[in-house]
Amino acid sequence: MTASHVLIVDDDLALLEALPEALRLRMGGVAVDTADSGAAALERIAARDYDAIVADIKMPGMDGLELLAEIRGRRPDTPILMITGHGEHALAIQALRGGAYDFIQKPIDRDDFVAALHRAILAHTLSRRVKDRQAALERCASELEQIAAKLGREQACVLVVDDDLALLQALPEALRLRMGGVTVDTADSAAAALDRIAARDYDAIVTDIKMPGMDGLALLAEIRARRPDTPTLMITGHGEHALAIQALRGGAYDFIQKPIDRDDVVASLHRAILAHALSRRVKDRQLALERCASELERIVEKPVRELRAMLARGEP
Repeated sequence: MTASHVLIVDDDLALLEALPEALRLRMGGVAVDTADSGAAALERIAARDYDAIVADIKMPGMDGLELLAEIRGRRPDTPILMITGHGEHALAIQALRGGAYDFIQKPIDRDDFVAALHRAILAHTLSRRVKDRQAALERCASELEQIAAKLGREQACVLVVDDDLALLQALPEALRLRMGGVTVDTADSAAAALDRIAARDYDAIVTDIKMPGMDGLALLAEIRARRPDTPTLMITGHGEHALAIQALRGGAYDFIQKPIDRDDVVASLHRAILAHALSRRVKDRQLALERCASELERIVEKPVRELRAMLARGEP
């Protein structure tokens, strides 16, 4: 567990020596710094974020109430315990109204003092974890916004697979003209297509069913195994309904009949590319949320572990 750091501020040098020693004996692992004036305390807090600060109210120069106001301005989350004289209720009330976490009356009861300091340190730890959680949630929200903003802005990339070289030249050209910004790769066989998809994650794949060697249905099965999220459109001959149904059952996103109507191809491809983009963004968001949940769990678990360690040591 990380050591807690406490700052004690008092112009009484005897108390400034005795009190830290008592804390080190009664609060295992606590680190105690001291300052003999308000000015010295401000230098200390400028260099370090303390888990709690204990300050006398009555000090020459800058008194404890002025120091309290300065600390509240510079380190608003740091709990401050004010040391007051016996019966100085008005000063204690003033300190609490000024933002002090608690007050300690002289003569100091060390058991009460240690208990109050434990509560203050725990409160600071919990406050810090709340801020850490908030920061983690804000980072998560920002990441999700960035993921959503990407949708539709990235250049789509399509693969066309066919052994008909005339179609392999004409269809990509038509797609480039009708779908602004789309990148089209080609493959003249299923084997060449598999080389392509091994090197790149396409937004959509268009493939003929009837090809020599590995046909389109066998290629579809390979694509589904290797790139299960990539939508695949199958080109079928006119009236080949059985093949179209077989392709759809095999996981094809859609089918395109010959002779190819280019408007229908473009519309179908647009839907396929959008579906792929949405699927990818859902996965990206899921990963972002899992990272966020993991970070939040780590943040939440830390104070619980610290509290358990305190209880195991028998600390109040």
